[in-house]
Amino acid sequence: MKSIYFSCLLIALSVSSIAQHVGIVRKNFYSQYYDSVLNINVQMFDSSTIRLGSVNTQTGNVTNLGGAEYTMNINLTGATVDPYANRYFVSSGNNLLTFDIANGALAGNAPISGPLATSAFQNYRFNPSDTVIYGLVPDNYYSTYFDSLTMSLVQVLDSAHIRFASIDPVSGIYALIGNAHLDNVYTLAGNSIDPHQMVFYYSAVDTLVGIDLYTGSVYSQAAIQLPPHAFFENFTYSCADSSIYGLTRQNYFVTVYDSVLQQFVDLLDSTTIRLSKIDPATGIVSYISPSGIALGATLNGSCFIDPNTMTYYFSTGPDLVGVSLLTGLITTSVVKTFQGGATFFDMMRSTQNCFGSEKVRTQIATTSSALSDVSPTMLRIVPNPAHDYFSIQSAVPVSAMNVYDLAGKLLLSSSAPSLNIRDLPPGLYSVKLTHNTGEVSVLKLLKQ
Repeated sequence: MKSIYFSCLLIALSVSSIAQHVGIVRKNFYSQYYDSVLNINVQMFDSSTIRLGSVNTQTGNVTNLGGAEYTMNINLTGATVDPYANRYFVSSGNNLLTFDIANGALAGNAPISGPLATSAFQNYRFNPSDTVIYGLVPDNYYSTYFDSLTMSLVQVLDSAHIRFASIDPVSGIYALIGNAHLDNVYTLAGNSIDPHQMVFYYSAVDTLVGIDLYTGSVYSQAAIQLPPHAFFENFTYSCADSSIYGLTRQNYFVTVYDSVLQQFVDLLDSTTIRLSKIDPATGIVSYISPSGIALGATLNGSCFIDPNTMTYYFSTGPDLVGVSLLTGLITTSVVKTFQGGATFFDMMRSTQNCFGSEKVRTQIATTSSALSDVSPTMLRIVPNPAHDYFSIQSAVPVSAMNVYDLAGKLLLSSSAPSLNIRDLPPGLYSVKLTHNTGEVSVLKLLKQ
């Protein structure tokens, strides 16, 4: 079992981070041909390029990060940021892409693999309190039958489940957590992690499901309490007030008589959007906005929260809209503008919400683990930040200590509880501790 803690000193002094609101800038290319039937020129989608970009929430200006541009597609099944390593992750086909937020360069392109036959890892989110990326892995089962037309054996999907997992973004290898098979469907309405309680939340159509990050089992499961034709979407967790916020979309219908079908049918009349928050224990959705605030929101644009201004941001497509978490009213609404002919800004994420958060709930003592009930103050690096030396304070003896850079390269090793780091360049490092019990902990070290 791995226990990961952060020093309070690191939170205060490390990267008190200038917020970066990043996402994928997409530029589409089209081919033109003459349609002899319609007697007009028609444009057809030809290809697209992507690059990492950052949006200014006050002006809507989307700035390309670095000069690199890549010819590939992205999936809308997941994206997340590691604010400590300054990395942005998004999927492309069966690969996990890693972008360097500092310069926009593609720092990794790892094929996704794991213990199951599938190479899918979806709906994922970085947890800032233990620096791990968690997500969902579809676990499909197939039946084989003989097709007399093709004279061959054919596999068809028989049933499907979901497994919970974490992933190593460098290798692309996911590791299953626990043995629980979850609901066999989830939506792209959003996901979130409560880094304090160590719970991952996702939407299973009309149910909000919470997964225990320690065990992979269901932590909570509540029917989403909304009126008919209403949906809770684009949700994310706010560390500013420990709440899950999202948009409630309410559809309204009118009934008309269809003379062709000779029956009454319901047609969509209008839609309203309101900022809301949900109680994950009960599924009760509370409206923050007193009335409708926008005509629509895109799921591919996603959303993020700026904890400094207590603002929830989402995309309507052309516009970036900011809504106050306190009043539910629109504070900004700006048209997104692009460089170099790009037209889309997808899968937005922010580096600042939940930055430096610490877990409060420790793993339930289902084993005799000596570290399960160790508090963060009993396991720490002193001093931190450090200049020449640091030492480990731990209630459980440490037998080995390794220092890694944020790319995972081993730099220093020691069997002693202190280490000379005078020759290390200033920056952020991971310190892996192996305890006498065989368990492993990882701390963050800031070298000045």
